[in-house]
Amino acid sequence: MATKKIAQTVITEDKFYTIAAANGKVVEVKDYNTENGAQIQLWDNANAEWQQWSFVRAGEGVYRIRNRASGKLLDLTMTGTANGTWLHLWEDVGGTSQMWTVEPTPAGTVRLRSSWASGKCIDTVGMGANDGAILQIWQEAAGDDQLWTISCLLYTSDAAD
Repeated sequence: MATKKIAQTVITEDKFYTIAAANGKVVEVKDYNTENGAQIQLWDNANAEWQQWSFVRAGEGVYRIRNRASGKLLDLTMTGTANGTWLHLWEDVGGTSQMWTVEPTPAGTVRLRSSWASGKCIDTVGMGANDGAILQIWQEAAGDDQLWTISCLLYTSDAAD
C-alpha cells in the first residue's frame, strides 16, 4: 500500500503565514493587543495582521515567530518550561524561550517545539479548539491540538515592517 505524502510549506523570511489548527482556526494575538504579555489564542481567520506571522531563521529548522501587527515574538510566559506554560507576545530579547523548531509530520502538518522547554510542543489548553482557546506548551501527545498547518499568505510583503 502506498503512503500518501502531503507537500510541506516552505518557510521563507520575506513572507507572512497563518498558523492553523486542525479545524482551520488560526493563532492570533487576543484583542489585537500589541503590548508585551498579550495572550495568544485561536480564532476564526479574519485575514488580519494580528493573525499573521513571519518566521525569522535562528538556526537549522529553528525560528523566532514574529507577529505582523506588533513585531513582537511568540514567547513562553515567565520563560516557563512546565507543561501548561502559556504563550504570550513579547519584544525580541534574543532569548531561547522565543525560539521554535518547526518539525514536519508525514501528514503535511508541523509540530512547533520550544527550543527552551525540552522540545515541548505548542498545544491548546484543555485540548481546546473553539474561538478563544489559549495556547500553551505540553509534552508531545497524540491528538490534533499539537498539529499545525503553516500557510503562506497569497501576497508577498516585507516581513520586516
